[in-house]
Amino acid sequence: MEIFRAYDIRGEYPKDINDNIVYTIARILVRTFNAKNVVVGRDVSLVTPKIHKALIKGVLDQGSDVTDIGLAGTDVVYFAAGHYKFDIGLEITASHSAGHLSGIKIIGPGATPFGQGFGMEKLKENYLNYQEVGAEKKGKLTQKNIWQDFIARVLSFVDVNKIKLLKVVVDASNAVGSLEIDHLEKYLPQIEFIKLNWQLDGHYPGHPPNPFLKENREQLVKKVQEVKADLGVAFDGDADRIFFIDENGDFIFGVYLNTLITEMMCRKEPGRVILYDIRATRYIKKKIIESGGIPKIELVGHAFFKNRMRKENALFGAECSGHIYYNFDNYMVENSLIALCQIFQIISESGKSLGQLTREARIQYPVSGEYNFSLPGFAITDDLTPEALEVMNKVLDKVREKYSDGEISDFDTLTVRYPDWNFNIRPSANDPLIRLCVEANDRGLLEAKLKELINLLKAEECQYVNDTGVSQIYE
Repeated sequence: MEIFRAYDIRGEYPKDINDNIVYTIARILVRTFNAKNVVVGRDVSLVTPKIHKALIKGVLDQGSDVTDIGLAGTDVVYFAAGHYKFDIGLEITASHSAGHLSGIKIIGPGATPFGQGFGMEKLKENYLNYQEVGAEKKGKLTQKNIWQDFIARVLSFVDVNKIKLLKVVVDASNAVGSLEIDHLEKYLPQIEFIKLNWQLDGHYPGHPPNPFLKENREQLVKKVQEVKADLGVAFDGDADRIFFIDENGDFIFGVYLNTLITEMMCRKEPGRVILYDIRATRYIKKKIIESGGIPKIELVGHAFFKNRMRKENALFGAECSGHIYYNFDNYMVENSLIALCQIFQIISESGKSLGQLTREARIQYPVSGEYNFSLPGFAITDDLTPEALEVMNKVLDKVREKYSDGEISDFDTLTVRYPDWNFNIRPSANDPLIRLCVEANDRGLLEAKLKELINLLKAEECQYVNDTGVSQIYE
């Protein structure tokens, strides 16, 4: 398996990624960035302690100091890297693939993004041509508790006094999101947190740590309905993504939450750039303009968003997949906890439920959510090889032919627009999958076009794998 992925280093341990590989990569990273200090955090996966040990040893042996912040999400490591001005930040995680895969997320100087097009290719080249270079002296290892500073930064985005009494179910996926809530809740005594899958457990006994898929939200939905909660939320394996359920148990696709936060932030700072992704554009673009913001679209992927936010000094950016980005003045980060607190305040100030706040948009600007299909001739566990991309392009050629009367764009692979509906198809960043998302100005039209596209992909021997489980609502 290819371990140098689009956004991180990721593979099966010890088959694809092992202690020696991690140790070597750590030494290369220190040399690449001429790093004097590195901050390291980790998830709860079963092999994480082994990777953690090898990673720290490699950094120390190459002469850089290490600050270990312990169990923490990627958003916490991003904050630490930027706030304390570390040369590198490293989070040991395979994110939502944690459990069967392991890996490392890399953060550059100034909390800058790292990935394909942002240094990953050079890292792979240096690894394949590795020659050990000794250091004058070994680095030093220290531990640091960063939680007070992290929570203070989160709460700086809201007015805690405006948040009312709320009952909230939180599913931590047996992962590090539970730590974030545990540190937050003492500052929000008005919130009753009802906790699911809270014990840190690298077996992930509750469900796989990817709540973007509907089957992994079933417990959360049932609990919200059972206790009559105001809303429910779920974190993924490294807590850099957050997902919302309304009081009825409906999954609220990211665009509707992102728009609520956009409106809140634009009221405070109008005239700033807001970034959004291709999966759902009609509603959020309209609301950004109405709220006094400047709408700009960006490619899916954290490195693209953060790099563009830095260039544009954007106020805010958000993807439909639960990645939500904030401008911390001199660095850009994902932060699920800020988004959660902002939604608390929005609900409290509006006097409406989450379902009520998003109902009109869900009716007038319905979105299918994301549907995943495997490419013909490839298993979902295969690599996204040039051969797989060639097959994908043949499938996309058929789609282009079918919808040649639409406005066709190669933005984020393939986007086709009509006056009253549009769709995007793009590959997974890591796997031989294609992802389909459809939106329209009418629910009936959306359902018809989604069915039409699914049938077309199946006719090309693509196999349905799963989807995000967006439920349409009626008038």
